[in-house]
Amino acid sequence: MALKSAKERTARARLRQIMNGSRGILRANLVPMKRYCGTATCRCAKGKRYWHISWYASQSQHGKMRMKSIPPKQLDEIRDWAKSYQEARRLLAIVGDERWKEIGRGKA
Repeated sequence: MALKSAKERTARARLRQIMNGSRGILRANLVPMKRYCGTATCRCAKGKRYWHISWYASQSQHGKMRMKSIPPKQLDEIRDWAKSYQEARRLLAIVGDERWKEIGRGKA
């Protein structure tokens, strides 16, 4: 096995931190959606510009989009999980690119 570049070592170390950390990881995007609550006396009944914002976790599975409503109390935590996934995905791309450069360089 060839020596790893500094870039790859750094990416692998950070990837290990993400995977071993207790923060969590979630393959999803956060999507804000506007809605009205249906209460006649609520200001959202006046028009779309006053509708409430709800957050959803969205992901594609087997070619179909699925969404799950996120309670406001969990929004920050789930946002961190999604950011961890995006960072891990970026780091995996770096590691893969560095390995790709090694193909055909070594002795047979």
